[in-house]
Amino acid sequence: MAKKNNFKSVRMSDQVMDYVINFEGDGFNQKFENLVLFCMEQEETRKQKIAFLNQQIAKQYKELDALRQLMSKIGDVRSALTNNLSELMNELLEDKDEDQELPFS
Repeated sequence: MAKKNNFKSVRMSDQVMDYVINFEGDGFNQKFENLVLFCMEQEETRKQKIAFLNQQIAKQYKELDALRQLMSKIGDVRSALTNNLSELMNELLEDKDEDQELPFS
């Protein structure tokens, strides 16, 4: 363990004190140092995980945008087909009096 040549007095809230006291170690100083060392060790891992998750989120947003664009195109095709079908039905209905062979009245 490293030489401890830094002496400091610390004031803290009851909440922080309870947290430090509940951390592993034999005394307050060891618990406090263990807590800080634990946080230091976890910091880089957490930063890497956050970076990875941010990349995944960006990827998901791109996929979502692609799906929205596809849905928009499908909606345009559906609208065009519906309009064309409607126009065709109107033409057929207009011609029904002229052609008695049509299957509807």
